[in-house]
Amino acid sequence: MTDIVVPFFNGYPMLARCLRSFAASAELEHRLYLVDDGSKAGEGESAARLCHSLGLDFILLRHPQNRGYKESIRTGIAACRSEHVVLLNSDTILTPGFDRRLLETFDTPQVAAVAPVSNHPTDLYQFRPELAIRAGDPEDLQEAVRHRARKVATVRRRASAAPYLTGMCLAVDRRILDAVGVFHDEYQHGYFEDLALCCEIRALGYELLVREDCFVYHQGHATYGKKTQDEKARIVDYNFQIFSQTWGHLPDHADLLAKMDYAGKVCPL
Repeated sequence: MTDIVVPFFNGYPMLARCLRSFAASAELEHRLYLVDDGSKAGEGESAARLCHSLGLDFILLRHPQNRGYKESIRTGIAACRSEHVVLLNSDTILTPGFDRRLLETFDTPQVAAVAPVSNHPTDLYQFRPELAIRAGDPEDLQEAVRHRARKVATVRRRASAAPYLTGMCLAVDRRILDAVGVFHDEYQHGYFEDLALCCEIRALGYELLVREDCFVYHQGHATYGKKTQDEKARIVDYNFQIFSQTWGHLPDHADLLAKMDYAGKVCPL
């Protein structure tokens, strides 16, 4: 059994797209933990009805008020019981066998977290430019995702090491989460918690891997679409200061900044 934690706040059509792709792509026995983070009336019920119709094994957890991504992940993980947990954003589209590819990568004891390659620049070390899906692309989105999934499935290198992984689709050893905790309180809603988690994992001597033959589409910025540019900038700056004070001594910190700068220019917040 693999536990999948999917937080959401409104945006049912996007969540439904994610859930349908999950039902069509998952190969392993699983349980979904959907965390309704204070959505408007009817959103959770719609998600539950869709899961029933798709035959998914799921549990719907609710926050009476919006508490943010970090608290939603904590709520989901607290309910999980499996050895591995996959954190999954609702603005993703899964591809065939994604769960099998991610989970089988844990066959090496030193591996503590695994993530797929991505089309979105903000996924940093997972971003592959050749997988980008741009506005105005003549391909239908679903077909574009399938095409890129077929493309990466043929790569010879199964996995590559990375210093940081993002939380858009992140498989983590549950024992490691219990050891380092899940997202620290000082971080505000939505940025750098996943990168800090990666630093905590590396500090224990474990490895982070990107599964090169596993592609997951990431729309990006969906959770923050309703926040103003000023509010986003404030949260990013606040959380980055905390992150840098704690982890800026790492030798790859400068490279991380370069990738983040590139991502910000290509895909502004």
